[in-house]
Amino acid sequence: MKNNRNFSSFDGGTRRRGTRLPIIPIALVVLLVLLLVFLWSRGGEQPQQRVEKIIPAEQLGK
Repeated sequence: MKNNRNFSSFDGGTRRRGTRLPIIPIALVVLLVLLLVFLWSRGGEQPQQRVEKIIPAEQLGK
């Protein structure tokens, strides 16, 4: 009687395929988060600076 090696408990080739599939979406989510952190750390919106305009005294009286 031959042993059927396809159903052996030591055969990890066909059973390991299912565990590799979730790695791709997890890696994509991690890359997306890293991209967002990188873009956020570059600065974004800069604070506004006050602009002081010199107004001559003649125009202040008008």
